[in-house]
Amino acid sequence: MQPFRFVHAADLHIDSPFKGLLKYEQRIAQRLKEATFEAYEKLIDLCIAQNVNFLVIAGDVYDGADRSVQAQMRFRDGLARLHEHGIQSFVVHGNHDPLDGRLSRIRMPESAHTFGSEPEWVTASIAGTSVAQIQGISYPTQEVHDNLALKFAPPSEGLFSIGLLHCNVSGIAEHDNYAPCTIEDLSGTGIDYWALGHVHTRQTLKPANPVIAYPGNLQGRQPNESGARGALIVDVDESGRTTSTFEPLDVVRWESLSVSIDGLSDLDALLDAAHVVIDEERVRAGGRDLICRISLTGRGPLHGDLSAENAIPDLSDELRSSYAATTPLVWVERISDRTGPQIDIDALTDRDDFVGAVMKRSIAVLEEDSSETKLRDSLSNVLAQRRFSGILEMPDDPQLADIVDAARWELAELFEREK
Repeated sequence: MQPFRFVHAADLHIDSPFKGLLKYEQRIAQRLKEATFEAYEKLIDLCIAQNVNFLVIAGDVYDGADRSVQAQMRFRDGLARLHEHGIQSFVVHGNHDPLDGRLSRIRMPESAHTFGSEPEWVTASIAGTSVAQIQGISYPTQEVHDNLALKFAPPSEGLFSIGLLHCNVSGIAEHDNYAPCTIEDLSGTGIDYWALGHVHTRQTLKPANPVIAYPGNLQGRQPNESGARGALIVDVDESGRTTSTFEPLDVVRWESLSVSIDGLSDLDALLDAAHVVIDEERVRAGGRDLICRISLTGRGPLHGDLSAENAIPDLSDELRSSYAATTPLVWVERISDRTGPQIDIDALTDRDDFVGAVMKRSIAVLEEDSSETKLRDSLSNVLAQRRFSGILEMPDDPQLADIVDAARWELAELFEREK
């Protein structure tokens, strides 16, 4: 088998509108809209720089079924650049850009192949020699609830095989359950590498025989899409073994940051602490623009200051103003207050009155050998109710310990407020 290299990308979402951010500042929304185009350009640059043999894109090239002319032309221009360097491209469409969406009459380069609504095998070549066979299927409409993996035909002998599919494997949470399938469904086809799309978080569901992988999206578009985003460079050797390398391609990095008020005496100290955390994250972002959410945590006298009217919005404005002229861009998207008052929980427990008695009893109950079993039994009864079915799960031991600790502090705060 002739060795070759390809790039596996998915969920480009070119021309995302980012409507949710317009209520904050239009320039930020515009920057993010440009970011999806720039991340795509970086994908094309990567393919050329890495001298790959072909590119596969596993769905959601565009953000909407009625894709803009600009988005279609920019996508075409990128594939044309690959064509000029002898790099083929293979594309399927997903739920965001199904085949029945509005398309303009824009001619794609000859080396670009878009799969239709039925799976088919096509061949990737190097200098006229076939090196891989690729099978893919596009969504005919936005909502596809059939198991498309079952439509794929087994590969022929001799060539490395790639399955290109936009799907949800085993009901991965936070994503619509379109084209649902299982790892067993994919493994049973005989295909060597499943290039998947739809799930925006990078993950390898199976490392070999076959490889089943999601590269994640190219560009984070909201707070829960934090961290590096990009594509996979896949090398296939003479024996058909694969080695994958993740390459970050995002140009705007989303991050959730935490700033503690523990030990801080005033709001100026809090702002200084926030600057330290943000500046550290700017370094990790590696020259990318940074959009962050900040959670204020901990306990101390600043909790009262943060509870004042407009305190959080004023802090947000102050941080945004301090980074207004910064390049790369830094934008504090939101600050949330999760702080608590400063309470000497040991002093409350040591009191020789009703408060102390209750606190002592709470500790004694929690330290009983049967307390964890009783708590788990109580939670099981609650979680068994139909309204919680499939929504809440039984916490593991560390989570349970956190719940118990939080309950003690909640009780302490209740007594503190009743002084």
